[in-house]
Amino acid sequence: MRIGTVLMAIVAAASVGVASAGVGVDIRVGIAPPAVRIETPPPAPSPEHYWIAGHWQWENNRYVWVGGHWVASRPGEVWVRAHWVHEGNEWIYRPGHWRKIAPPKEFVAVVATAPPPPPRVEVMTPPPSADHFWVSGHWRWNGHSYMWVAGRWEVHRAGSVWVPAHWVHVRNEWHFAGGHWQVY
Repeated sequence: MRIGTVLMAIVAAASVGVASAGVGVDIRVGIAPPAVRIETPPPAPSPEHYWIAGHWQWENNRYVWVGGHWVASRPGEVWVRAHWVHEGNEWIYRPGHWRKIAPPKEFVAVVATAPPPPPRVEVMTPPPSADHFWVSGHWRWNGHSYMWVAGRWEVHRAGSVWVPAHWVHVRNEWHFAGGHWQVY
């Protein structure tokens, strides 16, 4: 291992302690993270839950996998995944966080009076590349009943987050918000 790589790893390890204390210090590592692991989420506890995919974290001078988990969704917000950005000779960690959803410029209003069924458990095939992420399937209303739209792999877009398709309960109706890209 080169001296520069070791030094960056030591600086990153020191930064982890400082970052967890609440100071916004970047975690910079001279070693690329391993390929993202494939996770098959268990069934969602409810349609209002949101899957936060796992990610690699730098801990004790090595990468450690932090597994994904379900959390209660936050109305009007989307989870920006934790990820590593390659800049020059370094890998910089960007922690996951919630961000307000900006509605798409163009949309079609879809309203249903019956709640959507629980999400289906989908079997994810291996990703085509480390630059891909899984877009979960969702229920679509065709005017009379719900139809399942299967999940798929999508390529990450730098500086953007995918806002997943989801249903929002408003009084006695369910409003559909279609999946779209949002710049962050």
